[in-house]
Amino acid sequence: MPSLATYGVNTFLRLFVRRALGRAPFTEATLEGHRATLLKAARRGRWPASVVLTETTLGNRPTERLAPNAPELANHAVLYLHGGGYIVGAPALYRPLLGTLAERLGAPLYAPAYRLAPEHPYPAALDDAYAAYQALLAQGFEGSRLALMGDSAGGNLVLALLQRLRDEGAPLPQSAVLLSPWADLAGTLPSRRTQAKAEAMLPPERLEEAARAYAGALPLTDPRLSVIRGDFTGLPPLMVHVGTAEILRDDSRAVAAAAEHTGVPCTLTEWPLQPHVFPAFFEILPEGRAALEACAAFILRQWLKRNAPLVS
Repeated sequence: MPSLATYGVNTFLRLFVRRALGRAPFTEATLEGHRATLLKAARRGRWPASVVLTETTLGNRPTERLAPNAPELANHAVLYLHGGGYIVGAPALYRPLLGTLAERLGAPLYAPAYRLAPEHPYPAALDDAYAAYQALLAQGFEGSRLALMGDSAGGNLVLALLQRLRDEGAPLPQSAVLLSPWADLAGTLPSRRTQAKAEAMLPPERLEEAARAYAGALPLTDPRLSVIRGDFTGLPPLMVHVGTAEILRDDSRAVAAAAEHTGVPCTLTEWPLQPHVFPAFFEILPEGRAALEACAAFILRQWLKRNAPLVS
């Protein structure tokens, strides 16, 4: 049964976030306003006192590094790719979430500020994510001691990055975590329509506008955009969390189905009535805290599998 806090968060999101997003189509002016509002909200974020925030760069993109003062797993790291429909969003919005994860993992998390559409359509975001991952490898991190994590559009970007790395024969991370991934930019899955009224945050029409802004000249059905149409063969173990009332609920189901079809281990958890990317509200939602703990445990478990001694 959903917590009482779930109803309060959903009501807030419906009244203030979805209403603001649904008010007008995305234009240069409205996007500038949305981006400014989000950055203003980010300034109120807090993270554990034991975690240090450092401004750095990965692949020539500004990047935030959050890590414990003395990380127990300094030779491990998580690359986090933020959401925002490829048109808004910034690492600063995720400081409480990433700082708490860094504390739980005892390892640093890196969040690059990849370029946004429509100014920078596909493949700008993917190129930036790829460059950030390659930069971590160049710093000495082994692929098996890395993990990827992303929410919404960032979840799409994680899967696109994994497929590109796999195709190029590059070292893959040990695992990947997806929070409410936007895996079908073409919007063909049933929940995009059936959950339109229940969805607390995302107006479906704005999601379509964001998809077209990012796609550039590519059709939305292209597997480099709608990543569930791509090949999952050989990808690392996945964990997916999604709310049952989301218009992107079926995107998560499609990711799990594609993983199962190709023999990729995938743990999908659907949380009753939780809003889009609900772990980001972990300070309010007990379900968000539980999902966050599950993500940390999953990443650690996969790392430990890699580091376990061989038994003859």
